[in-house]
Amino acid sequence: MEIRELVHHIHSSGYEFVLAVTGGGTEALGELLRYGGGSATLLEAIVPYSQQALDVFTGKKPEKYASTRTARAMAMTAFQKAILLQGPGKKGSEHLLGIGATCTLARAGERKGRQHELHMAVQSFQSTATYSISFLEKRDREHEEAIVARLIINMIASACDLDITIADGTGLSSHERPQIRRVQAIEAISKLLHGAASSDRVPDRVSITGQEGNTHHSHRIIFSGSFDPCHKNHVEMARIASRKYGLPVDFEISLLNVDKPPIDYISLEERISSIKTLHDPDYMGDIFVTDTPLFAEKAIIFPDSTFIVGADTMKRLFDPRYYRPEDDLSSLLELFRKQGIDFLVFSRKGIPIEIPAEVEPIITIVPEDEYSDDGISSTQIRNLQQSK
Repeated sequence: MEIRELVHHIHSSGYEFVLAVTGGGTEALGELLRYGGGSATLLEAIVPYSQQALDVFTGKKPEKYASTRTARAMAMTAFQKAILLQGPGKKGSEHLLGIGATCTLARAGERKGRQHELHMAVQSFQSTATYSISFLEKRDREHEEAIVARLIINMIASACDLDITIADGTGLSSHERPQIRRVQAIEAISKLLHGAASSDRVPDRVSITGQEGNTHHSHRIIFSGSFDPCHKNHVEMARIASRKYGLPVDFEISLLNVDKPPIDYISLEERISSIKTLHDPDYMGDIFVTDTPLFAEKAIIFPDSTFIVGADTMKRLFDPRYYRPEDDLSSLLELFRKQGIDFLVFSRKGIPIEIPAEVEPIITIVPEDEYSDDGISSTQIRNLQQSK
């Protein structure tokens, strides 16, 4: 199918989307708009071209700018914008998409061996999909831009449930093979993301392992964290806490984040898998996914609980930036008291723990002779994994 006809099919699909591209790929915007009808689908196009612009767009500085991880963050941020911008009179949000593309293409004076690559992602309420490819043929910038534009148009068509592509192909050689991945969220998880977009959101949780109904204890030990990935220090903290209270430790991952876009489904699947890989039934219990980035909200859905936190989380716990709009320190402490909440705090190398006097009654610090953090972080582990 000719690209003009494919674009018309996209505009007639009933989908609406926000498209974010950086580091190349802007020709796709021209293709989407040059034939007319673009207002039916394209809610907004964003080009955070500089590194600083991309940092602001996604709410964080990525570990690598041209990567599937960054493309997913762009797609999720674009998806959040699509929710805000969707056309009037639309019922439901299943037709909304966020699309992100980041790439490294040919440029003048580049160093020898510099990798040329493209990473794309599509986010919806139902799924997260990625498409990545390394360009193995030697091409000039203009040629690579044309290929990237066609690949983006094809991915948009696929995301709009169109089983058609550009007739004369994308210009890739036969040995340039993409890596494609798609994770479909279970209904309960997609409902959490739906709920997050609602103006009257009610905090909720989803049990991943199905053990929630098997506990006979009224008190819970909840380990809240990003677990990106879960590693041996997390497991050791859980073991110590379980031994201290005589209860299994449940792990909790919030789909939402105060400072960043929500977690995409591929990342969520990887984080849950990292916990399951290290799971020890002797002291580890359920895994929960929630839509509660704030501990005030966690206290509501996990009453009568001890929360395990590290020193870095402890620094944020009573920072006003992480309060609900209606809270101050006094009301937050009153909520924790009514909900039966306290905290078990583990130290981390190089991070001092300072606790306000009024908070001390609900804080227990694990002494260094019981737990010694070796300084390894999830970021370091991700970097090691990416370098292999």
